[in-house]
Amino acid sequence: MRLDSSFRRRSRLSAAAAVLLTAGVTVTAAHVASAATAGCEVSYTVTSEWPGGFGASVSVRNLGDAINGWRLTWSFPAGQAVTQLWNGSFTQSGSQVTVTNASYNGGIPTGGSAGFGFNGSWNGSNPVPSGFALNGVTCTGGVTSPSPSPTPTPSPSPSASPSASASPSPSASPSASPTPPGRPAIDNNFPVTREGAYGTNRYTVFRPSNPSAVGRAMPVLVFGNGACAHTNGSEVIQALTFIAARGFVVVDTASVDGSSNGVQSGSPIPSLLTDGISWAERENARSGSPLYQRLDLSRVAAAGHSCGGLEALVAAQDRRVKSVVSLDSGFFADGSFGYPRSELSKLHTPVMFLDGGSSDIAYDNTRANYDLAQVPAVLAEQPQAGHVGFITGAQMSEGMTAVVQFLDMTLNDNATARAYILGPSGLAARAPWTVRSKNF
Repeated sequence: MRLDSSFRRRSRLSAAAAVLLTAGVTVTAAHVASAATAGCEVSYTVTSEWPGGFGASVSVRNLGDAINGWRLTWSFPAGQAVTQLWNGSFTQSGSQVTVTNASYNGGIPTGGSAGFGFNGSWNGSNPVPSGFALNGVTCTGGVTSPSPSPTPTPSPSPSASPSASASPSPSASPSASPTPPGRPAIDNNFPVTREGAYGTNRYTVFRPSNPSAVGRAMPVLVFGNGACAHTNGSEVIQALTFIAARGFVVVDTASVDGSSNGVQSGSPIPSLLTDGISWAERENARSGSPLYQRLDLSRVAAAGHSCGGLEALVAAQDRRVKSVVSLDSGFFADGSFGYPRSELSKLHTPVMFLDGGSSDIAYDNTRANYDLAQVPAVLAEQPQAGHVGFITGAQMSEGMTAVVQFLDMTLNDNATARAYILGPSGLAARAPWTVRSKNF
C-alpha cells in the first residue's frame, strides 16, 4: 500500500443498520385510454431516528408497463411531517404527502425502481405509513390489466430464451431469467464490464455487462482506494469486479487506464465519492447510457480501503448514502488528515468495519472507531489478512463476501445476508473470523 506512516495506523468504521420497514404493494389500475398493466412495490425504510426527527428512504418498484413521470402519495398516520427531501420534490397537506420525480429519475421501466430520501419530524410516535399510491393507483401487491382478455399482453413471448440479448431500452422486458427478488446477492455471478466513466476520467465503473440480466434496478457503491490513489486504481480491480459480479454498480475514484486526471493522490477527498453518486444520477438519466434507468438511487453505499476508508466515512454523511463499509481504516485520535473522530457522530447509516488483525496497521484505529460509533455497527476481524489481504491477498474472496453480504443486508434488506452478518452461524462461525455488532 502507498500510505504514509501516520495513516498506516488507522482503523475501520462500524456498520450502522437501518430499521427496514417495508410496505410492499402492487398497484393495478385500469387506465381508460389504454390497455396498459400497472403494478408497484413500495419499500419504506427508516434509516435513522432521533428525538423529534427521523430519516427515511423510499423505493418504488414498477411491476407494470414502463412509465414516464411518477407521483407517489401516502398519508402519515401520526402527524409526521417531511422537512427535507432529495431525488424528488414534495408537497404536504395535513397528513397527505405527494412526492414527484426529479428531472433525472422520471422514467421507470418494467421491473425498475426509483427512489428518494427525506428527513422528517415526529411527535409521540413514528409508525410506518401505508396506503401508498403510484400515479393515483393504490399499490396492492399485484399486477392487473384492464383488458378483458385473460391473456396478458405486455409480454409477447413468455418463453423467450434466457440467453437472448436484451435491448438497453428502459421499456424492454428484463432477461427471461432475472434474479429472483429474495435471492442473496452473493449467489449472483454476472459477467462484469470495467470501463471509464462517461464524460470524465476521474472514475472507473464496474458493472454487470448486461444490466437487464440482473432483473431489477441495481444499487450503487462508490469506492475510495487505499493511499487515496485517485489516478491508478489497478490494486482494487479484482475486489471491485467481485462486488460488481453480484449485481452492484461500483464507481471507483481513479481513471480507468491510470492516466492523469487532474486529481491529487495521497490525501482524502471525500467529495470525489459524493460527486461519484451525482455522476451515477446523471448516467441513470442519460438516454443511450448502458445504465439508463437501470440504477436504484435509493440504494447507495460508500466504501473504501485504508485512506479511501476515511473518504467513505466522510462521504457517508451525505443523505443519499444508506450504508458504509470501512476496510482497514478509521479516523485518527489526533484528527490526522483533517478529520477527527467526532466525525463518527455524523453518520446516519449502518456501518461495517473490517480489519486484518493485530498485524494490520489500522487495527487499533478500526476498533476505536467501532467503539465510538453510535449507529448500528459491525466489527469483523480476520487476523490473517493484515492491511491489504482483503484487497490483494488470499483473503480477498472472503473479505469481499463479507462486504457484499453487508450491503445486501443494509441496501436490499435480504434476510439471508442479515443472518450471515449478524447470526451466530454466519461469518462469526467461519474461523478465524470474529464478529461483533451493536445497535441492531
